[in-house]
Amino acid sequence: MITAIVIAQIDPEAVAEKVETAFEDNEEFQKQIAEKKQELEKLRMEIQSIKENPKKSIDPKSKDQLKKEIAAVVKKTEKRKSEKKQSQAIQGQVVKVKNDLAKLMKDLEEAEEEWQLMKDPEKFATMVVKQSGSGAGGDLEPTFIECHEKGIRVYEENGTHYEVPTAQISGHAKLKALIQKVAREAPYRMWRSAQGFKMEARFIKREGSNVTLKDKKGKEIKLTAIQLAPGSRNVIRKYEEARKDKRPDPEARYVIFLLRNKGYSAWTRVAKVCQGLGCRHGQLPLDGEGEIDLSRFRGS
Repeated sequence: MITAIVIAQIDPEAVAEKVETAFEDNEEFQKQIAEKKQELEKLRMEIQSIKENPKKSIDPKSKDQLKKEIAAVVKKTEKRKSEKKQSQAIQGQVVKVKNDLAKLMKDLEEAEEEWQLMKDPEKFATMVVKQSGSGAGGDLEPTFIECHEKGIRVYEENGTHYEVPTAQISGHAKLKALIQKVAREAPYRMWRSAQGFKMEARFIKREGSNVTLKDKKGKEIKLTAIQLAPGSRNVIRKYEEARKDKRPDPEARYVIFLLRNKGYSAWTRVAKVCQGLGCRHGQLPLDGEGEIDLSRFRGS
């Protein structure tokens, strides 16, 4: 009686579904499904009969068969749980291997850089850009633009810089504005007094010992040559020599391209922009990939 009640509580549809789901991925079990369905159909009929008549005894053979089927489902479920745990463990190991591989690749790149540095240390040495000679008195005040493989790096007066990819050089508004400013201010330079004061102005003339300069607002600055620092007095002589020989006035403000080995493409584009805006420019090839130090040039 008790056995009959327990079996009656089992949903035969659920049992059949579990059996089919557990065995569907196994070809061997799939071959047995047809036979098992017949046996299960017989069991369904017996269970239905028990539900209708709980006092009726169940066939012991059928009961044993049902137990086997249920046990097989449980065993298959446990096996899948075990396989899932193993799969998760393997996935964890794969992630760890990937992380270790990434670290090894990074270490390899660093080792390769160190090897290149040991092989040719001068290639990666910091390159100091400075004026030849004393450079005192604001002899040169160029704007530096580094040309490299991916584009250009524009060095600003305040010591900062910004990057422009090669493809964006021709239409870059900030870059064009800078080049226009350099072209417009070409006649101006920073003059230094004997006391160390700075004056941004253009040279107008010298009459005897009297020097006339003019600032950007158009105001004339008159002083004697002795009031200027030696470097600034030397610049005045260059103006006078150029005018005597009927050459253009020497300019301090223009663009100097610092040209890396793989920066030719970027250089051709930015040089074309300079030409189109009427800005004077020159280039300085760099032999190496090291950092650039402009502190001495700006501080000269």
